[in-house]
Amino acid sequence: MKDESVKELVLARLEVLPPDVNVSIGSFGQLSRDEMIAHVTKGAAVGEKITEIEMEFLRQIKSGRFYEELASNQAAV
Repeated sequence: MKDESVKELVLARLEVLPPDVNVSIGSFGQLSRDEMIAHVTKGAAVGEKITEIEMEFLRQIKSGRFYEELASNQAAV
């Protein structure tokens, strides 16, 4: 991974998830929190994908777009 601080940020975000959380990541299948942490730590392909997803989520929050979409979805209900 190019930037160790990005990896540390992603790992910190994953570590606060409840231990029983499972996430489906496309063709990689369903992964537990601990499996995701292991893959990011190793720098495996799925770990890189998890990092990409997490960073895009953080970019969306930073831009305000995430909250705009959330608000518009709640208003539609």
